[in-house]
Amino acid sequence: MAIIANVAFTLEILAVFITTTSIFFAIFRYLRGLLIHQQVELCISDFKHAIGRGVQVSLELLIAADIINTVVLDATIPNVLVLGILVIIRTFLSWTLMLETEGHLPWWHHE
Repeated sequence: MAIIANVAFTLEILAVFITTTSIFFAIFRYLRGLLIHQQVELCISDFKHAIGRGVQVSLELLIAADIINTVVLDATIPNVLVLGILVIIRTFLSWTLMLETEGHLPWWHHE
């Protein structure tokens, strides 16, 4: 069980790393875009996309870590209910991020 707990913890750390890295990467690209292109609207859009994608990946990793922690390590009714609520909240956040960054929800992909 210790190995599984370490896997869940590693996923959580990876999620934090991805979020932090995407923020720094987005800031760098934003500032570089302002210096080179000087198009504020394009730079802001690119900034939002970069952070949004990083946070979406992080949310998926956090959901996976929560599932591992709850189902494999501590599967009690209250913990499973909390897991369900967390999954609903994180899924809603992921959908709103996709709507904000991509302009559509996952099931409304228009070419």
